[in-house]
Amino acid sequence: MSQPGTLSAMLAFVPNWWQETTNPAGLGSLLVGWAKACGWQACGLVWTDGESSVVRTVRDNSLTEVPPPVEVPDALRRLRAGEPTVHYAVQKSAGRVFVAIQPPGRPSGVLWAERAEQTWTDADRTALAMTAKMVEHAPALSTLISPRIDADRLEQRLGDAAVIAGRMAHDFDNILTGIIGFSDLAVPLLPANSQAAKFVVDIGKVGQRGVVFTQQLHQLSRSGQVKPNPTALITVVAKEEARLKTLGNASLQFAKELPAGLPAVAIEAGLLQTILGHLIDNAAEACSQGGLIRVSARVVELSDVDRPHYLGKFEPGEFLQITVLDDGPGIKPEVRRRLFVEPFYTTKVRHRGLGLAIVYRTLCAHRGGIQLEPVPEPGQGTQVRVVLPLATTRPPVAAGTTTGHAAPVGNLSATVLKG
Repeated sequence: MSQPGTLSAMLAFVPNWWQETTNPAGLGSLLVGWAKACGWQACGLVWTDGESSVVRTVRDNSLTEVPPPVEVPDALRRLRAGEPTVHYAVQKSAGRVFVAIQPPGRPSGVLWAERAEQTWTDADRTALAMTAKMVEHAPALSTLISPRIDADRLEQRLGDAAVIAGRMAHDFDNILTGIIGFSDLAVPLLPANSQAAKFVVDIGKVGQRGVVFTQQLHQLSRSGQVKPNPTALITVVAKEEARLKTLGNASLQFAKELPAGLPAVAIEAGLLQTILGHLIDNAAEACSQGGLIRVSARVVELSDVDRPHYLGKFEPGEFLQITVLDDGPGIKPEVRRRLFVEPFYTTKVRHRGLGLAIVYRTLCAHRGGIQLEPVPEPGQGTQVRVVLPLATTRPPVAAGTTTGHAAPVGNLSATVLKG
């Protein structure tokens, strides 16, 4: 017989794993609470990727510095071979059960629990495996283990989505053309200011919103095209500044820090404006009650040491670094953990997460990169940096090649881009 209430206690404790925290001690506190709630004699977690490790052991309802169970290596081997749970006999207890945890984009580890006397049932072991699924996505664990992004896999996923997006955009264009066209033709035939006329006008507005969406689908479809024609940044920024004034936020300030004589970048003007457009739109939304958007640029020399700090594709050399900064509320930890790990993730109800995908894929095609992070204290907000090769020194660009580099999400802290 299983210990009374243990199964229900495991299930009841599940919501606790989702508590938001940035405290490194949060995982240990949760394991202690879990041990108390379920009546474990001992429990713990072991994870390592060769560079860093997380080892937490709880015994007698307290964190302890004792080494993890000796069965960990064998348990990990068996779990990786496909066993859902692994049980080991232990003197003076009902034994230890191990289950695998697989943090997003990282190597697997183990979660384990030791019961005093009652026999482990299949239901108990299944509930423990379900708990492991909660733990591997728990904010407390994510604080210690930043998911790593496989840039090649991300590019492949976005490339597949871009093919579908292009086909969908073409079909939607035909549908929206009819909706907007017939609504425009119908309005003059209806009594002015009548309810019917207002309904038809609203239909046309809905169609126009659909056009904005299909434009983003087209952008995603074409974002992998390489067009390294030289472009002057100052011209593109001027166009975006003019466009920003049409958004209707009179209290929004726009500042530029663009030194004279900035070299041209190896990307077509329209594509560069698409990148800046999504970044600036995102910054404007973050400053919805008024605020400051600052665009700056400078030439930088990037080496292999800089690779972990950018997501994208670039070879060492000279680049133009463009920074878009806002003084909005900044990035939330739960959003930061999901950026890039979920390619189309967005917190915006009316958006579909296409903006970030478009920006990233366009930068990859032109051997650039992106970095997103909070504004350093005492400031607030988000700063987004993109780097693009100079037109005079750009490296060869071969469509379809993949030389991406994995980057930890912890270095890519930013609000979700326009989409």
